Amino acid sequence: MASTQVPTSLSSFPEELLARIIAYCVIPPQVLPVRPPWHIQPLFFPCPSSLARPTPHTSTRARFSPLLVSRQFLRIGTPIYYQTLHLPTAAHAARVLETLVAQPVLAGAVRRVVLGCVSLEGARVLRACERIEDVDICIDVYEANPQGDAADDQDAQALCDALDQIDLKHLTIRRTSDAYLTLTRPKYLLERIAKAVPGWFDLESVHYALKISSTPATRPLAEALSHAPKLRSLKGQLPAIWNDLFLTISKNPTLEQIALYVEGVDGILHTTMYMMEAKKHAHLSELIKIGT
Repeated sequence: MASTQVPTSLSSFPEELLARIIAYCVIPPQVLPVRPPWHIQPLFFPCPSSLARPTPHTSTRARFSPLLVSRQFLRIGTPIYYQTLHLPTAAHAARVLETLVAQPVLAGAVRRVVLGCVSLEGARVLRACERIEDVDICIDVYEANPQGDAADDQDAQALCDALDQIDLKHLTIRRTSDAYLTLTRPKYLLERIAKAVPGWFDLESVHYALKISSTPATRPLAEALSHAPKLRSLKGQLPAIWNDLFLTISKNPTLEQIALYVEGVDGILHTTMYMMEAKKHAHLSELIKIGT
């Protein structure tokens, strides 16, 4: 009777199984945690985490280590490693772009890009990767002239032009603490994203990872999302007071859930000013109940 040979080392495992194992080691968390502002080299994503209690961080060096085990691990793991790109600064984006230009095959592996700032370099990374499905944008301040004309903000223009060329499935919008929505860059980015939504035919989920209110700058995006043909999920921070932004989006007949949360807290109180008013709108209230 023939005996079944049992694999004695990882290298003898089927490559499909190895790929699953390596993925657990090299894929980064959704949002990298914040380093303190006094840190000399801020290597990680500068925006506040969207998660109430983020998972422990796996450093870039630790994630890269499995690729050094063997040539087989390097071959299998490299495309997985590049599925998600965290680009906290323009300098990070520039270095990644150099790699993608030198090895175009890696650009085809990228599915998700997390932008820690608005930059020309980040826009070029988006243009280099034709199979991106998920973009996480942190809106910051145009330091050269925060209140100036949007026509002078070449970084924001380049980023929006790149987004126009992508058929996104998932979008996350954040902002730095000083990027008030009354400033030129935030208003310009939200306006351009609203105009891009009708071209994102496969958009399935949107995450407002910031406290959002209903203003002339935010309403066009809400209106565009209310007509997105495949939008299934909306996630956002619970507004402090009532506004009709999520109510507008809830009119989308394909929307299945709205998940609201409070930063740093498990669950939400249904007695807040926003939730008390939301209960007056049956469909919105039902979507929040399903998602939250």
